[in-house]
Amino acid sequence: MSEYKVTSLRFDKDQYHEVHELAAFYGVSVTRFMREAVLEKVEDDKDYNEAIERLRDKDKAIVSRAEILNELGLANEQ
Repeated sequence: MSEYKVTSLRFDKDQYHEVHELAAFYGVSVTRFMREAVLEKVEDDKDYNEAIERLRDKDKAIVSRAEILNELGLANEQ
């Protein structure tokens, strides 16, 4: 049994044209463009959910952006 799964998507003509144009702009196939877009969305959602969990974790300190920039010596480079 293959470790890969195949799915299909339906777009109206205008939507597909937009996707095709973007894929061409980035120099990739429509399939690769859609796959990367979906996987990027999945990763963004994972990152978001992880950040929410960290904010809810009362044992961890929350550090402001200003504190991080100051610690890295970048406070004046904003």
